Amino acid sequence: MAKITFRQNYTNISDLNTSMIGNEVTINGWIRNTRIQQTLAFLELHDGSSSKTIQIITEDNAYINLINTLSIGSAISINGSVVKHPQKDDQVEIKLLEIKYYSSVDNPKEYILNAKKMSIETLRTHHMDVRVKTRTFTSVFRIRAALSKATHDFFHLIKAHHLNPNIVTTSDCEGGGEVFTISTLLKNKTSEIPVCNKTDVIDYSNDFFLKKAYLTVSSQLQLEMLCAGLGKVWTSNKSFRSEKSKTNRHLAEFEHIEWEFAWTNLDQLMDLSEHYTQFCLEYVLNNNMDDLEVLNAFTSKGLIDRLKLNISKPYMRITYDDALKIIELNAEEILKIDSKMTLPKWGDDLGSVCEMFIAEKINKSPTFVYNYPKDLKSFYMKQNDDGRTVQACDLLIPGVGELIGSSVREENYDKLMKVVNDRKMDIGPLKWYLDLRKNGSTPTAGAGLGFDRLVRWCTGMENIRDVVPFPVAYEECKF
Repeated sequence: MAKITFRQNYTNISDLNTSMIGNEVTINGWIRNTRIQQTLAFLELHDGSSSKTIQIITEDNAYINLINTLSIGSAISINGSVVKHPQKDDQVEIKLLEIKYYSSVDNPKEYILNAKKMSIETLRTHHMDVRVKTRTFTSVFRIRAALSKATHDFFHLIKAHHLNPNIVTTSDCEGGGEVFTISTLLKNKTSEIPVCNKTDVIDYSNDFFLKKAYLTVSSQLQLEMLCAGLGKVWTSNKSFRSEKSKTNRHLAEFEHIEWEFAWTNLDQLMDLSEHYTQFCLEYVLNNNMDDLEVLNAFTSKGLIDRLKLNISKPYMRITYDDALKIIELNAEEILKIDSKMTLPKWGDDLGSVCEMFIAEKINKSPTFVYNYPKDLKSFYMKQNDDGRTVQACDLLIPGVGELIGSSVREENYDKLMKVVNDRKMDIGPLKWYLDLRKNGSTPTAGAGLGFDRLVRWCTGMENIRDVVPFPVAYEECKF
């Protein structure tokens, strides 16, 4: 393996330890706190490398006067000597030798980080540009980065190939209609948009792609094509849904972890989803404990215990029919959560309230629900012998709701075409997908996981916008 060299001319705060006592180091970061006495000044710095901070001390009057002009959020670069912490034998602090660079805050009195109280909602709504400098959000985003690393590690270990298909597509995949249409036809005047035969139907034949195109809602169909020659494939693509929802669980743009494996059945599919999510949880517990402790202390009480519990035992597995029985038996308690809701009957979607109730209140565990009614699910799912259900499976997480949607795919061309025809689907954009069943078709199964929901699970954050660096949602697109 080639040697990787990055000539970093400073020391990360996360790397400081007692073996470095007596060394001179350069520390770059942002001020989290200052404390000035008559002849002594203290600076607490963070640099993003971990949740750890380092204390800088000085008795130099010139530097004390300068530090007195700096507030929380100011950037600074210093040279200093590593010394033993006076109260903590296993920690160090830095004796200031030189301030090499600083950048103050323009108006400290108005700067949100200097406020005594600062809610997560306030940061999300009005100050998203500075939230990355807070303890909570630096911890959330480091955990997000760690989960990305864990995801790549997991699929690499099981020899799956990482490929990102196109996100501009001519198919809406699941047929739900919640797609963003891409067009260059819209100019300054809507009257200039061409229509077919003097009707109000837009003519896309002169558009950029010579046809109607969308932002993808899922890379699944393309992954199935790649799976036909590679066996095991996965993606970390973005997906887009034009769903007009303002809940704390939905985004218009989200990171979508999807996988498609040949020669895989429903039990194996559930095993894979369980192993992957537990691998991610364990990775964060092993590598981001400092960040978890920050969240556990301030925003997500009990987070660490919940994560440990979820990797200590297998997930629950129940059928859709079992789920309906649970809902029927607990109808009164469920209606206390939402008295206006209509409880699902056979053939209905379970709904987020019932899903959360089953996972959180009844099973108290991540729960697979499988064998859904065929008319409820997408056209490509494999039917069971009962003629009424398909081999579809959702993974429900306490406090989060649905995390993974998955299914075994129908590999038989005639059976698939019957569903397409029964649903009166337009086969034009799907011809290439249907033809996969004509030439060496194999049993396949796959899944899609909302990565942002995985981050939410592992951080305990209540709103999905708080685990995404730049959230895009219904009526929200700030950056």
